Amino acid sequence: MNSMRAGRIAALACCAMTLLAACGSTVSGTAQPGEIDIRKLDVGNYPTVPLNAHDDDYRPTFYEMREVAAMRLADYVASGYDIDPRMKYGSLSWSISSGVMPDELGRPTDLEPIAKRHKMIYGFKSNGSDNNGTNSTSSWPTKRQPNSTTVSTVVMQFPDAERAKIAATEFYDTDFGAYREQNQPVPLPKYADAHAHWRPDSPFLRTTMAHGPYVIGFLVSTPAPVLDDLVALAEKAYSTQLALLDQLPVLSEEQLLQLPWDPDHLLSRALNPDKAKRPSFDDSYALLGGRGVLHYTRDRDYAKQRFAEMRADRFALSAGTLVVHTAGPDAARKVVADRITPTQAGANADAPANLPDSACVENKTGLSGSKRFTCIVAYREYVGFVSANQLADAQQRAAAQYSLFANSR
Repeated sequence: MNSMRAGRIAALACCAMTLLAACGSTVSGTAQPGEIDIRKLDVGNYPTVPLNAHDDDYRPTFYEMREVAAMRLADYVASGYDIDPRMKYGSLSWSISSGVMPDELGRPTDLEPIAKRHKMIYGFKSNGSDNNGTNSTSSWPTKRQPNSTTVSTVVMQFPDAERAKIAATEFYDTDFGAYREQNQPVPLPKYADAHAHWRPDSPFLRTTMAHGPYVIGFLVSTPAPVLDDLVALAEKAYSTQLALLDQLPVLSEEQLLQLPWDPDHLLSRALNPDKAKRPSFDDSYALLGGRGVLHYTRDRDYAKQRFAEMRADRFALSAGTLVVHTAGPDAARKVVADRITPTQAGANADAPANLPDSACVENKTGLSGSKRFTCIVAYREYVGFVSANQLADAQQRAAAQYSLFANSR
């Protein structure tokens, strides 16, 4: 992946990872029976009116709909945690395009012409490991954390099965060709159509395979360069991914353009200081389901348990704000009362003044990119999570989030 975009994505996606890794405007509206007068809340300079307040919902453009499709796909992409629960740690995941391919599959400059030639439509990648480490993939991969097990998953959709099959072969041929002097082809007995290769002194194996109009790719690693272990992990990864992907109806390009965008106004309810409208998984302006949101978390096992406690079913991410749709008002209030956060929190902190159904916590230190404080606010069946390094800032964000809930339709 080119370094400029990788850096931009890492910085922007960190907004969401901050919240999920323990990562003023004039207030409109009047108080309803049983509700507070939100005009009296301290919201600082944060917005309190949703961007669609005038019934002008944003409709994504043709190219932006590929991001919407990638968000849909994310709920059916196998993370390392899905493949083996011991690989519970996640790192940056995002949507991909034919113009910027992930280096987990090889050198992007070699892969991008193939993706463009065969008209790759959209895709998604996810990384996972068993020790909270990452790999260096600028050339043939190396481990930053020794003795780790890792899986990088890439899923891409092409216009049809024939193009996907040719692309999968060309991805492999090009990547293997770059390392032909050191690497060896590897058959996967359970998946005869898969292409794979490894380097005998390296604990990594890279593989691609077409499945209908999709190309699936994995970069897997084991603690030691043992080929049988790498093959077993790659085959398990394919088994897990294929079972998920077969649950997802294939989109034609016409159907892609008709995908709904924020039909329940979950994302428009989220605090959005930059007033972003464009769907972008990279920029953390996204709508996700239960598996999709876990791609954003560092400890996926912990987050999955906490989301289950919340009885959450849909999620919106907006520049560091997380809005969760729960089973109902009682479930939402319980999230606040029990201080259920997606990451491990430390001591309690002061809640925003005069704000009902709210709480704040001080996050445990030692997590890269984490903000110091997270505040939680419930409104009807919705829960909002906001974070900041200063408690007063987090409290103002929480008050603004509550106001947005109250002002939303």
